[in-house]
Order: sequence, then structure tokens, then C-alpha cells
Amino acid sequence: MSSLSKKFTICIIGRSGSGKGVQAHMILRARGKRIHHMETGRFLRGIVNRHTNLTTAIARRLMGQGKLFPAWFSSYTWLREIIEGGRADKEFLFDGAPRQIFEARLLDEVLGWHGRPKSLCIYLDVNEKTVASRLFSRGRADDTAQAIKNRMEYFRRDVLPVIAYYRRARRLIPVSGEDSPDVVFQNISKNLARRLGKQWSVKR
Repeated sequence: MSSLSKKFTICIIGRSGSGKGVQAHMILRARGKRIHHMETGRFLRGIVNRHTNLTTAIARRLMGQGKLFPAWFSSYTWLREIIEGGRADKEFLFDGAPRQIFEARLLDEVLGWHGRPKSLCIYLDVNEKTVASRLFSRGRADDTAQAIKNRMEYFRRDVLPVIAYYRRARRLIPVSGEDSPDVVFQNISKNLARRLGKQWSVKR
């Protein structure tokens, strides 16, 4: 259990289109096999695409509309990775989660139960105009005007309180996501080095 006290957890949150996935993959490349990617969006898509039942039918509709999944549904995806997947001894990288206060508090509880430190949260700060332009340009089927509007709304309603939660706990790392991906990653890496010290080392 003592080794788990050094296993850190990083969460990346921000508006849809802020570059969370890009930065997550840059962190993954930097840390190698030491870190496990908790990509809740991919986990959710996998569930709704693999199974057909009442729950997944509702979830599929929510996904198409760009609406927020219930916190218990999103939490299930990463809890499964920890409990069934047996990955509690890995560093964690949460990509796009937690998105609601319930999930943020649950994550803290789960990490504490395992004897792990509470998570650090990287907030990629990008304004709505920039992210809307990015979303429209990437051409994904679920990036409709209404779906993007819905995502902006739930960000203001649900994710901003999560950012405030981490800020109050002094575990928030705000980073501008307006710069190039390489510059954004350099800023993230510098901040993590200050917070984690020798625990944060990256491949050159």
C-alpha cells in the first residue's frame, strides 16, 4: 500500500474542443506504460456501441444530442477499470472527467480508499468562440450546432463548479489552451513538475 501513496492522478477538463484529447495523448507518450488512460468518452462510446438495451438506447440518444451523461454512468466506466481491470496500482490520466461535483468527490473517495493521493486537475482554458470553430472544423457526425450548444451549456452548469471545487482545494492547474499543442504541453509539464517534483519525469 505504501507504494500507492506515490501514484498520482491527473484529470484534464475543459470545454469540448479545448484540446483535452491531444494533451492527454502527449502526456501518455511522455509517461509511457506507467500511466493508464481513463478516456471516459471512449469508454462510453464503447458501451453504447457494443450493447443494445434500454439503458444504452437512452445513452445513445444523449450522446447524439451532445448532452451530459449522468455522473453515475460516467463514473461506472472508470470504476470498472479500477475494480474489474485491477489497475489501482497505475498512475491515472482522466481525459474529460470528472464533469460533475458528484464524480469529483467520488474520485477523491476512491483514491483515498486505495491509499492514493487526491487528483490534480488541469483546466484547459479556451473561450467558447475558439472551441466552437474547432468543433465545426473537425467534421465529426455528432458535432451539430445544437449538440455543440448543449455541450457549452452543460460546461457552464456542471463543469465550472468542478473547476471551483479543485480551485478551493488548491489542486487546480489552469493552463491556456489557446496556444499551439506543443506550447500547451510545455506549460502543463512545467506546472506538473512544480507540483509533483521528481515524480514527474517525461521522455525527451
